[in-house]
Amino acid sequence: MRLHLIRHANAEISAVSGKDFHRSLSEKGLLQCKKTKSLLLNLSWSQREVKAFSSSALRTKETAHLLFDQQFDFSFHEDLYLCSVSNLMDFIWGLKTHCDIILVGHNNGLSDLASYFTEKNVFMKTGAVISIEFPLTSSKELSKGLGEITYAHRCNIDAYPIN
Repeated sequence: MRLHLIRHANAEISAVSGKDFHRSLSEKGLLQCKKTKSLLLNLSWSQREVKAFSSSALRTKETAHLLFDQQFDFSFHEDLYLCSVSNLMDFIWGLKTHCDIILVGHNNGLSDLASYFTEKNVFMKTGAVISIEFPLTSSKELSKGLGEITYAHRCNIDAYPIN
């Protein structure tokens, strides 16, 4: 079983307090998605059954749609917005699925989750993708230290926009 963690791409800075949930992707974030999308095609998605989930914050929804178009039927959840590692673990365990899982979300929860499952110090910057492979068949069995990182990527974009 595989767990694919994706931190939303770079977002606009909100000048208004309380508007974090509604921040959209920045120009840099759109470019991150474009470059990452082409790399994700190499992960053999069609060979396995996949369930896809995302925080319902605007920037995570935009990231999910830009990376995968209509390839997966994403389920959007408000309780995945800025949630803790324990909430993420409860969510994954509660799925009780044998399918691979894509989860688009936020930090620090995603980094903490990857660190917990792999027992490595993981920090996911915006636009980062990490795939973790488990020697198990059900999400309810995932536990500390059982995962191995099989794919990690983040586009480094210094100068943008690039035409």
